[in-house]
Amino acid sequence: MEGNIQMKSEVFFLKYAFPCSFIILQRGEITQEEFDQLEKAAINEDILPRKKLEKIFFRAFNRIKPIAEELKRDIWDLSVLEEYFLKRHSKLAEEGFEMSKNIPRTLKELCKIHVAKVVGKKENLLVTRYGDNTRVVMSAMVPEAKVGDKVTLHYGYAVEIVS
Repeated sequence: MEGNIQMKSEVFFLKYAFPCSFIILQRGEITQEEFDQLEKAAINEDILPRKKLEKIFFRAFNRIKPIAEELKRDIWDLSVLEEYFLKRHSKLAEEGFEMSKNIPRTLKELCKIHVAKVVGKKENLLVTRYGDNTRVVMSAMVPEAKVGDKVTLHYGYAVEIVS
């Protein structure tokens, strides 16, 4: 991944976790104001307090903790967060996380982390392609992305430019 070598773990975590926060908002677990703060922080790469992130995204941390124990590292170690989001998250999404195992295929695909090629760009949107799939996503977290770049996708966002 480009950029995440120097990226603070709180920033990396929020960039990947934020796309899920609209579900947390829909569940009534955060307010619209909190959602807006999370979005602003994810886009601007602001560092939010770890305790706040752990409280809001407690489900993710329930899955991150065993990985940290397995790797004998802190839950905020960047290598642990990369292991979770970049290597294990998609498999967990396919299994339905702790939601019903019968969630629709479309939702499972949105939950997965994909690496996609940017094939088009218009205003704040990127047209991306991976496999046989074409997906239009928000470019707010990677405004510098250009046609030909590879990016990671999570829900409706391009999260990171990858090398």
